[in-house]
Amino acid sequence: MRYLMLLLGLLLAPTFAKPAPGELPAVDEPAVCLECHGEMKATFEASHVHTAFAEGECSGCHNPHASRHAGLLATDGRSLCRRCHDDMPPAGLVVPHPPVANGDCVHCHDPHASAHVGQLRQPLVDNCSGCHAAVAGWSDRSLVHAPVDDGECLTCHASHGSDVEGMLLVAVPGMCFECHDAGADFAQAHGGRAVTDADCTACHDPHASDQPNLLRAHQHDPFAADDCGKCHDALESGGGFAIAASPQDMCLQCHRSVGNFRNAANRHNLDDEASCLNCHTPHASNATDLLRRDEATLCMGCHFNDKEDKSAWVTHDGMSCGECHVAHGNDDSVLLRTRDTMLCGRCHESAHQVSHPMGDDVIDPRTGESVNCLSCHQLHGARFELYLPLSPNMELCIQCHSR
Repeated sequence: MRYLMLLLGLLLAPTFAKPAPGELPAVDEPAVCLECHGEMKATFEASHVHTAFAEGECSGCHNPHASRHAGLLATDGRSLCRRCHDDMPPAGLVVPHPPVANGDCVHCHDPHASAHVGQLRQPLVDNCSGCHAAVAGWSDRSLVHAPVDDGECLTCHASHGSDVEGMLLVAVPGMCFECHDAGADFAQAHGGRAVTDADCTACHDPHASDQPNLLRAHQHDPFAADDCGKCHDALESGGGFAIAASPQDMCLQCHRSVGNFRNAANRHNLDDEASCLNCHTPHASNATDLLRRDEATLCMGCHFNDKEDKSAWVTHDGMSCGECHVAHGNDDSVLLRTRDTMLCGRCHESAHQVSHPMGDDVIDPRTGESVNCLSCHQLHGARFELYLPLSPNMELCIQCHSR
């Protein structure tokens, strides 16, 4: 009887499906993950939860066993995100957003959940100001452009990249006319001149300003006086905005002293067709001297393009480029103000006074010229501290001193 009951029990017992050979047993996600990663439980209650995470599919992004990538990600961040987000802009945009170009989506987005739309790590403005430091100060200006005041950066900018300068959705002036009507009031505000095809940002700051009508902080005297005819021809006859002569000749009518640089051995941009306009704006700017951008950004637009990280090559200690270089030209090959010790000595007054000899009577055996600061130091980025291109332990010294 005992054996009969045992047999009956086996026949009536529930059967459990076993995985076929080579198959892994099913895993209860996310329960099994949360046994160790309990801190993630509260994340499910956030306002904006990543779809894969909300569905508990941790293995959709993470390899549960091992990976070559941080966080046990199944593949690199760029490829992983594009598996689902195939609407991301393609590579090769004219102005890509650096985090996108680097495949660093999580720089801006939380991969699991967030309290903010788009799973942004912070509110949009805070997210942007983390890299674009100028954003933080715009709200303190007297006049703030409405989209900026509302924290709506994406009204004008594409968050991932664009084929338009400034990552704009549409090129200026089309971007501006998305909101501003180019009607009679617009024409009257601009003296009846035909400016509907003009670059609005050449005069107006698109973010914020302390000047009326969001005009930029520094204005060219003729522009501020509404004396457009000072530079432009045939305004009254509707002849457009052509200038009466070449940019350089027009500028030198007032800025005569700059003309002296045309005799220098190395003339910075003066021989270029655009000449002065390569660096200066003829209307208004937020930078001093009517520069098109702040000095470091302006100079880096042309210089050190072969360097992966340009920020490492900006002039040291935040100094302006003009501290060491002459902007318009001189006889030096890289436009240095001087190559003697006074180039650096204006700031580093006591450097090497009791150590390495320098001066006219100390000759560098490599060049046959006097030893100066640039014999050992670089002005810009270097491999070692104190802007030394070689190791100061020995490598640098044996360039002149035998072993």
